[in-house]
Amino acid sequence: MNKKHQLGRVLKLHGLFKDGKIPALSNHEVNPGFPTDSRENYLYFTLPPSINFQRSSPAMWAAALKTYEDPKTRYLFLPEEVSKQSREKVQEDILKHKLGLQRNKHTDIWMTISKTLHEHFEDDPRELLKSGKWDVTEIHKIIQQDMKKDFPYISGPKMANYWLYILSHYTDANFKNMQEISVIPDTHVLQCSIKLGLSKETSSPLEVAEIWKDLLNGSKVTPVEMHPVLWNWSRNNFLPEV
Repeated sequence: MNKKHQLGRVLKLHGLFKDGKIPALSNHEVNPGFPTDSRENYLYFTLPPSINFQRSSPAMWAAALKTYEDPKTRYLFLPEEVSKQSREKVQEDILKHKLGLQRNKHTDIWMTISKTLHEHFEDDPRELLKSGKWDVTEIHKIIQQDMKKDFPYISGPKMANYWLYILSHYTDANFKNMQEISVIPDTHVLQCSIKLGLSKETSSPLEVAEIWKDLLNGSKVTPVEMHPVLWNWSRNNFLPEV
């Protein structure tokens, strides 16, 4: 199958999704409805993505909203408050509404990123993004190279892209070089890539991300725009066919 034909199928799939022909999960990233440009909104869409791995994403967001709506656990979304608490207190509260599922790992990730934002970025993810000039390439460099240990898990190849994708949808962030946000090769994307004949069972997530970047290069669709398309197409048993 040649590249032109493969791209044609992918663009058809993108069009079907835009036209509502692929059922999309509504209210996936449930949230308190902050102003899109507020610090609170950026924090809400920065901290939960850091622990959104190996679990149900809709369930994680539902747990995040419950945690925020509980006055006793709302402080978890404020780095300056998390930094004042003991690890035991944060651990207890992050588990209360199942925002965190892995008692130690999720607690430590949450606390480390909160501490990083508190000590280096004025408790505000916008300061981090500003330091990267709102450029995807520069932001990746900060969290994946310069300060990798200060951004556990969200610095990984999947989550770094997932986080920026979420910010691009739910905040007023206007990123440069959006094409550098990958397709986010989670299980759904990997399965779709095989179904479309773009990759093999043995292809790694990084290889799949590169395949999508190469395929869409020069088109009007960025790799990350395909993520919700593929995520929902997979959930719909790869229907409609393309």
